[in-house]
Amino acid sequence: MTTPRRARAAAFTRRAGVSLLAGTVMGAVFWALDVAAPAPPLLSLTGLAGILLGERVATALRTRWARRHRPAGHAVESRRYW
Repeated sequence: MTTPRRARAAAFTRRAGVSLLAGTVMGAVFWALDVAAPAPPLLSLTGLAGILLGERVATALRTRWARRHRPAGHAVESRRYW
């Protein structure tokens, strides 16, 4: 694995870990307060899928727009995490 690729993978892993930790903390808070989750699991997963899809579409459109409006000979940096 090249160094920039390894750095991107490490950054993604760090963000995923923070996200998992935040979700776990919120789950513990809901449990401690004896409160049900604000959304049923299927509904919340559907919402999460919508967020991820929206992010992908926005990134693709931004990249396409940048490629069309860049000066000749100018490279566009791609930010892929997968």
